[in-house]
Amino acid sequence: MCGFVGCVHDRIAEITGEEKQTFKEMNDMITHRGPDDEGYYTDDHVQFGFRRLSIIDVENGHQPLTYENERYWIYF
Repeated sequence: MCGFVGCVHDRIAEITGEEKQTFKEMNDMITHRGPDDEGYYTDDHVQFGFRRLSIIDVENGHQPLTYENERYWIYF
């Protein structure tokens, strides 16, 4: 079992440190869904978090996955 959290900010201002901390707390709240690993992606307007239960591909299953020099970010 794994889990995702996400937040989209519709304002122009950059995500604040307080918002980043609140988002980390959101991701921590779903630790029971994936206690083995966590990953984050943050840019100026979105935040994504992932919790992973490592069952298969333990070494290479860390998310988010990136492609083409971090142009694309993939969660699933």
